[in-house]
Amino acid sequence: MTTSGKDAAKRRVLFVDDEQGVLDGLRNVLRGQRGEWDMVFALSGAAALVEIDRQGFDVVVSDMRMPGIDGATLLTKVKEKHPHTVRIVLSGQTDLQTAMRSVFVAHRFLSKPCDAATVRATVDRACKLHAALRDETLRAVAGDISLLPSPPGVYMALTMALANPSASIADVAQVASRDPGLCAKILQVANSAFFGIGRQITTVSEAATYLGAATLKNLALAMEAFPQLDGPRGLDKAMLRQLQVHSLSVALMARHIMTSKDRRRIDDAFVAGMLHDIGHVILAMRGDAARAAAGVDHASLGAYLLGVWGLPHQLTESVAHHEAPEAIDHAVFEVVDAVYLADRIIRRHSDAPFEPAQPDIDLDRMQRLGVSSDDIATWETLAPEHVAAASKL
Repeated sequence: MTTSGKDAAKRRVLFVDDEQGVLDGLRNVLRGQRGEWDMVFALSGAAALVEIDRQGFDVVVSDMRMPGIDGATLLTKVKEKHPHTVRIVLSGQTDLQTAMRSVFVAHRFLSKPCDAATVRATVDRACKLHAALRDETLRAVAGDISLLPSPPGVYMALTMALANPSASIADVAQVASRDPGLCAKILQVANSAFFGIGRQITTVSEAATYLGAATLKNLALAMEAFPQLDGPRGLDKAMLRQLQVHSLSVALMARHIMTSKDRRRIDDAFVAGMLHDIGHVILAMRGDAARAAAGVDHASLGAYLLGVWGLPHQLTESVAHHEAPEAIDHAVFEVVDAVYLADRIIRRHSDAPFEPAQPDIDLDRMQRLGVSSDDIATWETLAPEHVAAASKL
C-alpha cells in the first residue's frame, strides 16, 4: 500500500498511560492535531512496546508510575532501540526520586494536569526540531546522548563545594559553570516542568539557587557514574580539557562583549558561549562514523540536543547559528553575534579542538550592527587574559 505524501509528512506520536481517562482526555483535546500527527494511545508500558516494535515513533509521551513496565523502564528501552525518538514524561508524580529517574531517560518533563496547549506546543516543538536534522543517523546520535562528558575534576570540585558547610550556592554555581556538559544538564533540569517555576531559567547561578544543593549533588553523582559506565569514544582527557578551556574562554569573552552592548543579556551570552561547541562533543562521543556522515553540522546538532532538552530558545538559537549569525534576520547586536565574535577572537589566540582554522570576521556586517574595528581590536587584546583565566579555572 502506497502512503500519500500528506500522510508521509505526518509525525507519529505515542501516548502511554495506565489510566483510560487520561488517554481519552488526550485523544479529545488533541483531536485538532490529527491532520499533522499520527497518534497512537497505549494503556500500559507493555502495550506501548508492542506498538513501538510494530512501527517506530517520532515522539513518545509516557506517564512514569505504571504497573509492570513503568515509564522510566519504557523510555530506557525506547532509548536503546530507537535513540532518535524524542522521549517526554507526562506525570503527576513530583517527588525527587521520580525527577532523578526521568532526567536521564527523557528529553522533557511535563507535569499533570497539563493543558492541551502545553502538550501540543511541546510535542510540536520536538517534531520541528526533529525536522531540523534530516539525516536519520544524526538524529540517532543526538537522541542517544542523555548526558555529555565532563572532566572528573569538575565533579570532584563540585562535590567538595557541596560538602563544605561554609560554601554558598553561588560557590557551587561557579564550579558548575566551568563545564559545558554539567552547565547544560543543570539548565535542562531547572527548565523542566517538574520544578514548576513557570518561567525560563537561562543562568546556571539562578538554576543552582532554585534547584538547591541536594538536587545538584544527586545530579552530579548520577552524572559521575555514567561516563565510567560508557566512556566517551574519540574524546580523550586532553581533548576534553582543551574543549573545556576553549568553551570557557569563549563564554568569558562573549560575556565581556555583551557588557558593552546589552548588560541584561550578559549571562545569556556566557551560557551560550559555554555551550556553543557542544555538538562537537556529541560527534566525538559517537566516533568517526557520525562525523563522516553527510552534512554533519556541529552547530545544528548541538542546538538540536539542547532544544529537545528544553533549553530556552535564545540559547539554542545562539548555538545553532554561532558560525553564521547572518542566517537570522536581525538588525541589532544580539547574543548570537557576541558568541560569533568571541569564538573567532579566541580561536586566534588558542587552539580549538575540531576547528584548527582561524576564520575571518565579517567586518562589514559587524559595522552594520554597531561594532567598529576598534572595538574588535580592543577585545583582541583581552583574549589572552580570558584564555589564561579559563585555563586556570
